[in-house]
Amino acid sequence: MVEAQFRLPSGVVDTFSLREDRPSVAVLALTKDGLVLVTRQFRPGPGRFVFELPGGYVVEPETPLDAARRELLEETGYRGDVVLAGHCYSDSYSSSVKYCAIARDCVLRRLPSPDATEFIEVLAVTPSDLRRLLRTGDVTDVDLAYLGLEALGLL
Repeated sequence: MVEAQFRLPSGVVDTFSLREDRPSVAVLALTKDGLVLVTRQFRPGPGRFVFELPGGYVVEPETPLDAARRELLEETGYRGDVVLAGHCYSDSYSSSVKYCAIARDCVLRRLPSPDATEFIEVLAVTPSDLRRLLRTGDVTDVDLAYLGLEALGLL
């Protein structure tokens, strides 16, 4: 956390606690038969398993697109035609940017190779099942998932 002062539109100066974090990326990946790849991972924040799009931090000097390709392969073992679809801020008290990538025609190339702290189950669901999952509250990356669904014309 970083404390920063801002002059508000009213002229009042106030101090805010801001989170600074690295940029990240999540991939809405479609297999050749139109299924969406999602992961089920243990996450310390909620203290339980949640569903996510494959993704992670952008590691210098890679681009968000490079990171999307790397994370998709590491977490799922799949490769596909990856492009960036959009981005958003993590939240209104963060300078971190989250990128959304979409991947089409994904094919399994190898077994996943998650980090030692990652416990990942890879699932393939229909786009309508993903939309249902997004409404449960058991998914991270909801904003990026909707960006990806919109970019693919699946809303």
